[in-house]
Amino acid sequence: MTSNSAKAIDSVYDEAKDFIIIGLTGRTGSGCSTAANKLSASLFDVPVDGYDGLTENEFKKHKIIHRYLKGDQWFPFYRLEARSIITYHLLLLERKDFICYLDSIVGDDISEAKAEQVYEVLTPAREELLRLCSTIGRIEPSAIELWINLYFSTLPSVTQETKDHLGVASYTKLYQAAGDNVRSSGVANRDTFEVGKLFNFPKHLNFVIKLVRMAARQKSIPCRIVIDAIRNPYEAFYLKRRYANFYLVSINTSDTQRMSSLREYRKLSIKEIFDLDKKEYPGKISGESKFIAQNVQACIEISDIHIHNSKLNEFNQNDLVCQLAWYLALMMHPGLVMPTSIENCMQVAYTVKQSSGCISRQVGAVVTDESYSVKSVGWNSTPQGQTPCLLRSAEDLLGGMNGADYSDYEKNDNVFRKALSDKYFGLIQAGATKKRNVPFCFKSIQNEIEGEKNQVHTRSLHAEENAFLQIAKHGGQKLYGGVLFTTASPCELCAKKAYQLGIVKVIYIDPYPGIATDHILSVGAKKPKLELFRGAVGRAFYQLYQPLMPYKDELDLLFSIQPYHNPQSPSKNFLADENKKLQVDIARLKNEIRLLKGEV
Repeated sequence: MTSNSAKAIDSVYDEAKDFIIIGLTGRTGSGCSTAANKLSASLFDVPVDGYDGLTENEFKKHKIIHRYLKGDQWFPFYRLEARSIITYHLLLLERKDFICYLDSIVGDDISEAKAEQVYEVLTPAREELLRLCSTIGRIEPSAIELWINLYFSTLPSVTQETKDHLGVASYTKLYQAAGDNVRSSGVANRDTFEVGKLFNFPKHLNFVIKLVRMAARQKSIPCRIVIDAIRNPYEAFYLKRRYANFYLVSINTSDTQRMSSLREYRKLSIKEIFDLDKKEYPGKISGESKFIAQNVQACIEISDIHIHNSKLNEFNQNDLVCQLAWYLALMMHPGLVMPTSIENCMQVAYTVKQSSGCISRQVGAVVTDESYSVKSVGWNSTPQGQTPCLLRSAEDLLGGMNGADYSDYEKNDNVFRKALSDKYFGLIQAGATKKRNVPFCFKSIQNEIEGEKNQVHTRSLHAEENAFLQIAKHGGQKLYGGVLFTTASPCELCAKKAYQLGIVKVIYIDPYPGIATDHILSVGAKKPKLELFRGAVGRAFYQLYQPLMPYKDELDLLFSIQPYHNPQSPSKNFLADENKKLQVDIARLKNEIRLLKGEV
């Protein structure tokens, strides 16, 4: 018979188990779709033997994870495809508008007859969509399943048919352009930026999440959703702020494996891969494009969980499945196992990066010995004693205030001051900066003056070199054979320093856009090993690894475990009785002593 305490424990964890949203992100070819397929399958089969590379303790943790999931009933995730949202908006276009837009995007690669054929594929789904949209705002319980069928059957099916008719390259161009337009204007064929439509895409995702939640309640099953895939960081921020149980999970793989997948299985040419990467991993994004464009690099940077998909075996994918299982079990039962040593170290790097005063990008770094004992931490910021860029102001410099914060060059060089003034003085004079401090990036302005992209102009130390210098500054410690953790892979300059110090492994979250890996770290007799980070960081680190109650208390309540009493040990009652006898004997002795003394 189940005790009330056991029911209470189950009730506490049901809150975590019954509502989980996983947003996948990662570059095309990394394995987001594979991960989504695994989570949405009717059976989630976790290999009991784990995968190659697990340490002894990690394997013990894996067995605990395996046992937990095996003992729990499996409920598949609803797979919500982001591309289905784009199809939804394409279906709203009239025939003429759709064909005209398709021609404007891929006109050179497709005939008018083919465009007509594609629209015919869309027509039945369009009619179903328009019929359902006529009831929007008053969705009856009886209509919920119709909506679910639209998003999880009709739209994915017609999206795949569209892809088959267009071919991978043309389909990709169309959906990338239409996705940007939906984020910009809320309409698939219009690229005019409208602020009111800024969160149109994630709001649509949120609408479907609510639908699934209603459907799950009707069926009395857990609501579990996997979104394949999130490509814009503001979509992730929107969902993170609304759902405590939303996790952004990046699926990463080596560039070699990814390129092989794109060429061999997706049949993309080198040019098509180049265009794809340029779209998903853009360089500098400015203006309104920050809110519209795909930016997988930014999505990876803000991810809660990082999973490394080796793609070494296309048949079993054990490492991918085991990592998904690990974090899924922790979402359902926080604190089931402890974090790995690598997660502990990267969490430190992820935390200290918040101390960075850089207005471009915050990076954190940790240096450890071979046993992952932390020796030093660092973040990208100015040398000690100088004011970080975030705390400086173009208004102060141009107005001659807080002079100690600025170099002689900044205060006296007429060319630099003119460039700074041209950039900011109009805004300051118009009062546009009234509510905000206006820091500036010295490196950017100096490079604009010189027409260069010179890294030596940066005021800040990089996070990695800052960590190295902290060790030297305070007396020095052995780093040879150590490990460098960094939230972004090192640039050429920091890579050389790591190599010289004898660092044997560099673990990083996000690739730095440079040639450090190919040029510095790939050559020599003792080249460091580069390793993509796998694990949870930030809020997810605490959310997944913080137990809801001490595990000992949970077991005591769950199984009604009673304290052990040794039958050979005296009971509390026995001790009390003996104490009473002792008190009587003491009183008797006192009376006898008084008699002997003649006091009575």
